[in-house]
Amino acid sequence: MYRHATFFTCLAIVPLVFGVVLGDVGQPLHELVSLGLTGMLVLAKLMLLRGWHATAKTLVGLSLLPLALALASYVLPEYWVPLSRWDDMSHGLAAELTLEAWRPSLLTTLSLILLAILITTRTRSTLGGPLLLIMAALLLGVQGLLGRTGLDTQLLRSAAGPWPTLAMATLLVGLGMAALPGWRAHAAALRRALAPSLILVLAVLLLWHHQKAVTERELHATVETEARQLGDRLTRDIQDHLAAVERFANIWTLFDTPPSQAEWAKQAALYHRDFRYLLNIAFVDPDSRLTRIYPFNDINHRALGARLFDAQPAGREAVSRALFEQRIGRTDVIMLLQGVPGIIHYLPIPLDEQSTLGAVAMVISLPMLAEMLFSEVDKQHTSLLLTQGDQVLASLIPETRLGPWQHEVQLDVAGAPLGLSIQPSHSRLLQQLPRHPVVSLVIGLTLAYLLYLVLHGYTRLARQHRKVHSANTELRREIHTRSQLQQEVEWLARHDELTQLPNRRLFMETLEANATQRPLSVLICDVDHFKRINDHQGHLIGDRYLDQLGGIGREVLEPHGGLFARYGGEEFVACLPLTDPMQAREIAETLRQRLQDAELRHHDGKVLTASIGVVTLVDGPLDVATLMQAADDALYRAKAEGRNRVRVAPALTIIEKA
Repeated sequence: MYRHATFFTCLAIVPLVFGVVLGDVGQPLHELVSLGLTGMLVLAKLMLLRGWHATAKTLVGLSLLPLALALASYVLPEYWVPLSRWDDMSHGLAAELTLEAWRPSLLTTLSLILLAILITTRTRSTLGGPLLLIMAALLLGVQGLLGRTGLDTQLLRSAAGPWPTLAMATLLVGLGMAALPGWRAHAAALRRALAPSLILVLAVLLLWHHQKAVTERELHATVETEARQLGDRLTRDIQDHLAAVERFANIWTLFDTPPSQAEWAKQAALYHRDFRYLLNIAFVDPDSRLTRIYPFNDINHRALGARLFDAQPAGREAVSRALFEQRIGRTDVIMLLQGVPGIIHYLPIPLDEQSTLGAVAMVISLPMLAEMLFSEVDKQHTSLLLTQGDQVLASLIPETRLGPWQHEVQLDVAGAPLGLSIQPSHSRLLQQLPRHPVVSLVIGLTLAYLLYLVLHGYTRLARQHRKVHSANTELRREIHTRSQLQQEVEWLARHDELTQLPNRRLFMETLEANATQRPLSVLICDVDHFKRINDHQGHLIGDRYLDQLGGIGREVLEPHGGLFARYGGEEFVACLPLTDPMQAREIAETLRQRLQDAELRHHDGKVLTASIGVVTLVDGPLDVATLMQAADDALYRAKAEGRNRVRVAPALTIIEKA
């Protein structure tokens, strides 16, 4: 896997070289920046594979600096850091350099940041390596899909070109190859942490794409509405002016003679000042001569006195309609006498049904109309074209880069249809574009990463808890086993393994425990001729007889509160607290008789018997040696007198030594 990781990391250099060498001469700067940052990450990964960790981290840090600035420019709202401020900072790198010129696309920025984090953390699963790898792969896949389907808009770039995308994908494969061996050991835990995190990542990508489409569609509609409102406002303004001039023309129907220049100027000034795009308001006599004009300036002075039938053939039909037919006449876009294109409305001033006093000429200057339009928009960020058919009548083209959307509005300039084309600049659209889709994407990916860390940490803790629990269970089992062994050791230390009876130690402890009990009786029982059984019948039979004797002794002694113990070999002893000599003798006789009745026989058929010595301490302190010696003497006497009998030693009263 190490060789494969190195191979694919080196292979990522190929698309980088092709992207630089074979790219178009006019390749955008942001594509070159994407290639350069990818190359830095490839170089950092190769250094990491060589063991140059410090140098690799330094290189990754240098690549993260412009990526962090690019991401901040995508996320921060316009009212926090305006686009103009970002452009000013870009000017510090190079004259006339703008943010959009060098900034990598959104998904490229996020992909490179994820790759940088993967390289820094060495793709460790505890630091989110698997999720970061898959997120980067998904972002690259979305870039490829947007680039291939043409869904990526030109307003806010989301995808990089093919060469940076291919280089990042190849580097990603190399990172995955290096990480797979370490991930396989924890595959189950990784699946549990990855599943919900990936669901969240997919939901975030879908939400981002939906919000992106909605916000751009809404912005497009907003800009289109603004353009339409501008056209409607101009159309209403011209219509209002035409209605005003009609009222102005009706004033002169009250007179029989043409107005003087002073009268004309006085009345026309009231209308002209409200409509800045009017070149002039003129009086035309029945012979089509301009005899009165307002304002009387240098450009209009040259037209005064001109006979329109001769000087302006293009408007002859409109003049004739007003003078001879007493109807409103309107020209198309024609060249005015003042040397500029415009539209003229002629309003008749009738004297009676047959004759006219003249006509009022409302002269609309298209350059002045365009200037009025230009004054209502941001000239640095809006392109305007005023057209009639294919002819451009006026234009405003800013030096900045124009946006992708051009809106066409139809104007009714006093009956003349004109086209108004409005195209906002790219920077103005970016300023108006909401940031919440990008914020949602960044926050969503961050939450998915944090969710993975929490789930992976919880899974590791659960696994460690299970190990600790298993270790604790094993420890408890070991402690229980040791406790049982200890109990067995302690039991064996105080009991006879063959007969399960208390042994000599426990017998002595019992005597000491009952040292103050009076009377205190002791029995010593010895099996008669037991050696013959071992010699003639074997030790197994001997052991069985001893075991049966132990059971008989327990059955006889324990109901009387006594302790029956194996003293050693074929000797058994008993301790009977609060038992007087007579009771002790009866108990001893019962024991002897029970053994005789058990029908345990020697090899010659004789019944197995026992001799018993009894002694009772009635007063004085306990002297175990003296007490046991007295019982042993009674036992010796029983054996000497023929065995199979009970002999009682005289009651003892031990005098305490001074």
